[in-house]
Amino acid sequence: MLRYGWTRTLGICKNITGALLPVTASSFLCTRATTNNREPQLTDSYIALLKSANDAREVLEFLPTITRSKQDRHAYTLPALKTLFEMLKNGKSTLRPAQIIQHPRFADLCQAVRQESRSFQMNDITECLKILTYFGVHTNSEIMTVLLQLIRHQINDVTLDHIVFLSFILKKHDRTPLVEALQIALPMLLQVQIGYKLDHENVEQLVSLLEFVSLHRVNDRTVMNIVSALTLHGTKLSPEQAIVTLKALATFPTFLPQYEKLLQNVFTVLGRDLGRLSFKMIDYVLKKVMDKNLDQLPMFYHEQFLTQCAQYVIDNDVGLLKALYILKKLNKISFLHVPLLDYVARHEGNVSLVPQSGIITIVAGFSNANYAPSNWATLRQEIARNSTITNSAMPWIRYNLELLSLDIFNEELLAHWLEPKTLETSMSRNVVVDYLQLAELAQTLRLLYGNKYHGHYPPQHFIDKSLTLMLQSNEQPLLQPLAVAFGGEEFVSTHVVTEHGHVLDYVLTFDANGNAIPRPSKPFDGSEPQRLEYLKQSGCRCVAVLYLPRSCYAINVNRLRGRFVMYVKTIEAVGIPTVTISPQIWNNLPESERIPFLQREVQQKLK
Repeated sequence: MLRYGWTRTLGICKNITGALLPVTASSFLCTRATTNNREPQLTDSYIALLKSANDAREVLEFLPTITRSKQDRHAYTLPALKTLFEMLKNGKSTLRPAQIIQHPRFADLCQAVRQESRSFQMNDITECLKILTYFGVHTNSEIMTVLLQLIRHQINDVTLDHIVFLSFILKKHDRTPLVEALQIALPMLLQVQIGYKLDHENVEQLVSLLEFVSLHRVNDRTVMNIVSALTLHGTKLSPEQAIVTLKALATFPTFLPQYEKLLQNVFTVLGRDLGRLSFKMIDYVLKKVMDKNLDQLPMFYHEQFLTQCAQYVIDNDVGLLKALYILKKLNKISFLHVPLLDYVARHEGNVSLVPQSGIITIVAGFSNANYAPSNWATLRQEIARNSTITNSAMPWIRYNLELLSLDIFNEELLAHWLEPKTLETSMSRNVVVDYLQLAELAQTLRLLYGNKYHGHYPPQHFIDKSLTLMLQSNEQPLLQPLAVAFGGEEFVSTHVVTEHGHVLDYVLTFDANGNAIPRPSKPFDGSEPQRLEYLKQSGCRCVAVLYLPRSCYAINVNRLRGRFVMYVKTIEAVGIPTVTISPQIWNNLPESERIPFLQREVQQKLK
């Protein structure tokens, strides 16, 4: 049935491409009819010339005149074409591809290839197609049409390796009915052949096929045949094969549990041989991995692999720009690698030379780590000097927060972004995270930089929108544990709002002796949020407890990111000591230790 499907698909092009195109100079067709026959020794001398030629011009200018002698023609057509290709590839030609195909003798060569092509095997056809595609011969030219038609007629001779190769070559061609039909047929043909032509011992073929099926729609059985065969080879892959496999696995729109063992094998190989790869390969595959949603696909998060990618930068001294390519990707998931930051810091003298995106990457990297290297004073000055970035496409609120978390105060930058019209334009896209971050920025400027900042503040309606969004959360994972630790639910206030727009997860009130006291008895019907000033009582102290999301911490270290360290400082600037509870620590605590842990953390803040 499948065989019938792709045969019928190819058949639709018969009427369209069955008749060859008219002979024209633009399609490099031969127009000079020749009647003289070449002597065999002339062909032999040309073969000798091919072996000794130093330039593509020689190959073309000494090309024998086309002869009716099939034997002579067969002897020089493919060798001449291959010699031209090798010369170009190895930089031994004074002619560029465009000049070659415009050379008058190239049309003769194409004519000879066309006349010989019906005797070509599939390997010869694909070789010619590859070379002519490399030269830039147009898809609609006669010679290309002939080769594509031959593939269509000899489709049963196409092997699995041919399928992969042809798919790659056809992507470089213009979209024509014949090209599109072949592109549709190749995956269908692979599904037919995979069961009996797959070489389970050929790792190179398996890797190429995996890459192919990751980019084309084929049935699950076909994919599993390849994945299973490749998995059985364990870690006997080269690092290059591991990179291609990882890229393919990251490309699949859905990742099945059956693929996980192969993914583990790939990470093992890269852990062993990553240093043998080029920076370009590592950077590319790291991007593919970082593009995955690691919350939904945690199997793609491999700490050792990410650490080694960062260490590769240092071991190979790739330079500041390339280091920032890696750092930018690690910033995306807040992956912390201090030696990489130290490497960036050592290039402080080149900070002014990096593009604006590089400055943003440096700021994000040091802010995420909440880290200051030994030369921080000098590096900080360089960052501050180059920090005024007003590109409308950048995440400007987060960038300003990260700058402030590094204690880099750029009033000119803040004045630009908080100018009322500019701010309204920016916020018009109505993105939730913008409201939350803008409230953070307002709190930071008022509570930590009030003596320095004298410009515009975000309008109150933006802060109110942020409050509304934060109060929608009904999650209270620490309510019951805190109630047990401090005397009951009446001792724990939740979702408490400050006058500056903070929403505090939990607030506990203590008397002068450090004993927990119930919240005030004033009726509270839940229609309005609880206000911090309402909870404060004369002679008493309040402590806030925040259960911060995992995203507030570095993904590989239980370390609060700089932005959120600064956020806690803004709460404490209101006069409320604040305890932060990490989900990672909390979830790893034995049940018996959780209540004592909360009591100990809160009591330390009281002291």
